Amino acid sequence: MSEWNEEGRLYLWGGALSAVVAWFVVPVFGLIAVYCGYKLYDGEDRTVSAALIAGFGAVGFLLWIAFLLAL
Repeated sequence: MSEWNEEGRLYLWGGALSAVVAWFVVPVFGLIAVYCGYKLYDGEDRTVSAALIAGFGAVGFLLWIAFLLAL
């Protein structure tokens, strides 16, 4: 594995940042957070951080979808 993604740091920080951006700026970034959470779970065996990142991103994205459907 390359140095810039040692121990899944790229997925961890990229997913966390994407989840926050999904809640406050661009909800589509929630899908990136879900992908990063999946990669953390699948490739790095990090269950808690993967679930938090994927869940936080998914909820942000789904709330945006619910808001759009309610208009």
